[in-house]
Amino acid sequence: MNFTPLHLALRETQALARRPQAWIVLGAVGLLMGMVGPFGTFEMPVVPRLAYWIAVVVGTTALCLVVERSVVHWLDGRLPALLAAALGGALGGIPIALCVRAFNFLVFGNEGDPMSVWALLAYSIPIAALVTTSAQVLLRDEKPGGEAGESREPALLDRLPRPQRGRLLHIAVSDHYVDVTTDRGTTLVLMRLSDAIREATPVVGLQVHRSHWVALDAVRRSLRQGSKPMLELENGTLVPVSRSYAEAVKAAGLL
Repeated sequence: MNFTPLHLALRETQALARRPQAWIVLGAVGLLMGMVGPFGTFEMPVVPRLAYWIAVVVGTTALCLVVERSVVHWLDGRLPALLAAALGGALGGIPIALCVRAFNFLVFGNEGDPMSVWALLAYSIPIAALVTTSAQVLLRDEKPGGEAGESREPALLDRLPRPQRGRLLHIAVSDHYVDVTTDRGTTLVLMRLSDAIREATPVVGLQVHRSHWVALDAVRRSLRQGSKPMLELENGTLVPVSRSYAEAVKAAGLL
């Protein structure tokens, strides 16, 4: 399996959907919009209005995220991250407007639709671009402990010689040590795998074998050697996936 920008975007959307906080925020925004009743929806009965706005908020957020993340991955390295997020959000506003228009037709019928498709485009494109750009700024500026001006790096990197400190790719057990691999090389560190995984935070990764952990963005593709599933990393390393971790690996979209 080759990981295309769309596949990476879907993986990130699935990961977000597994977070209860995301559903709480979306539900709260949907309820707030339902209580206010903007764009001519206040005339709807309360319960249908709340249901309408929760559905719109959840659906448009998911759609915008998939489009925006796909664009960001596709443009990786070609444009500044902030500009790529804005462009992805703006492009995401187009299918959002069309989907809301179709949803409105199902809910209100052609005569009762509160907004035209052009009005929806006029709202959805700049709003989606603003939201995705703001999210990119917040993610870029996020610091541990709320301190500004410092980038958050895994504590595990502090154990490595400076020439090997880079983007974390892979952690593997080696007797009583672990091999810590970054995009700058591999270092042998005296510690347990469980402790190394804990110190890999905030890198998004997954334990795929009792002896292996991988960073999700380091996985190039999945393959099989005989009947055994494997993950190929961007540096060419082949990492085995054990049966006990297979379901979690599938859930993460790696298999």
